Amino acid sequence: MNTIEILHYEKDIHLALLGIVFNACQTDPIKSHQEKLIALDKAKGGTAVTDKSKAAEFIKTSEELAVLVEKSNPDQYVDVLLKAAGLAKTVENPQKAIEIYTKIATGLPQHKKAPTALFMIGFVQENDLADLEKAKATYESFLQKYPNDPDFADDAQNALKLLGKSPDEIIKEFEKQGDGQ
Repeated sequence: MNTIEILHYEKDIHLALLGIVFNACQTDPIKSHQEKLIALDKAKGGTAVTDKSKAAEFIKTSEELAVLVEKSNPDQYVDVLLKAAGLAKTVENPQKAIEIYTKIATGLPQHKKAPTALFMIGFVQENDLADLEKAKATYESFLQKYPNDPDFADDAQNALKLLGKSPDEIIKEFEKQGDGQ
C-alpha cells in the first residue's frame, strides 16, 4: 500500500469507529431508563423494599425518566412520579414524597391523577410529618380544587374532621355516629 492508500484506509477506519460511537450514543434513553427501573425494582426487593439504596436509585431514575417523557407522554410522566413518590413514602422519606407529589399537583393540575397527588401531600404531611397545619391547608386546598373528586373528596373531608384527634377520640366519634342512626 502506498501512503495515499494508507491515509484513505485510516480515514475509513476512523469514519467506521465514529459511526459505531455515534450509534452507541443513539440508544433510546427512555427504554434504557425503563429497563433500569425494572432491574432496580427487583434489586430493591419489590414492594417489601429490602434495599433502601436501590430504592433511592429507583426514585432518582424515575425522576430522570419523568423528565424524558414529560412533554411526549404526560400519563407516563404522572405514573412514573406517583410510583416514585409512593416509594419515597414507603422508605420513610416524606420530604421527597411531597416534593414528587408536588410536581404532579402543581405541574399538571388538570391531569386526572392530580387530585391523588394533592391528597397524598396532605396525607404525608399529616401522618408522616405530623404537620397538622400544613395538612389542614392542603386538604382544604384539595376540596377547593376538586370538591367532587370521586376518589378523595370524602377522604379529605373526613381527614379534616378527624385531624389531630387521637385514635380513642376517633373511635368515640364513630360510636356516636353509630348511636345516632
